Amino acid sequence: MKNEGDFTDHLEELRRKILSVLLFFLAAFVFLFFLSEHLVAFLQAPLEGLGLSLYYFKPYEKFLTYMRIAFWGGVLLSLPLAILQASFFVYPALRKNEIRFFLFAVFAAPLLFVAGSTFAYRVIAPLAFRFFLSFSPGDNVLPFWGFGEYTSFLFTLMVAAGLVFLLPLFLLLLIGTRLVSTRTLSRLRPWIIMAIALAAALLTPPDVVSQILLGVPLYLLFEASLLLGKFLEK
Repeated sequence: MKNEGDFTDHLEELRRKILSVLLFFLAAFVFLFFLSEHLVAFLQAPLEGLGLSLYYFKPYEKFLTYMRIAFWGGVLLSLPLAILQASFFVYPALRKNEIRFFLFAVFAAPLLFVAGSTFAYRVIAPLAFRFFLSFSPGDNVLPFWGFGEYTSFLFTLMVAAGLVFLLPLFLLLLIGTRLVSTRTLSRLRPWIIMAIALAAALLTPPDVVSQILLGVPLYLLFEASLLLGKFLEK
């Protein structure tokens, strides 16, 4: 009976935490929707200096795009709270040797994701848009970009870069759980460099500059992961 009561208490606690995250998401969604004009201005910043305007082609496209911006913005704002609530729920079950890495991951994951998204917004996106506009200029095909497609592309690029910048955390998790060692990763360095180059080529336009701009930080993050991993092994 005691175990059943404990299990019911855990479920009730989990329900409260999920409900708090959902309520926060709803509030963030409504708040961001009323700030949509400012968010759209923020999203158009990578187009500065390109002399390009955005258009919408359906009566409801602009409204739905504002809704999507508010929705995904609410999701991103809710993620830290969701991670924090999940941390409070899981923390009592952790062993002492797992707590330090767990706390490090909880604080490092949002920072790495924001760093990757900011890098995509500030560096990769402007280069990508310049490449698309300068591609084959002599064919007399003029750019006429849609508002919805542009915001979807930019948001996807920022999320993809944010997830890629979580690679060091994933490597540290593998090292911390002893699924792989830093010695093995060092031996696999040539293959990992090839994988980083491939990821940079897939996530950026097909020009060398933007591929280097994403590939070099990823490689430096990999080397930093190895250094931190050696401390974990000790």
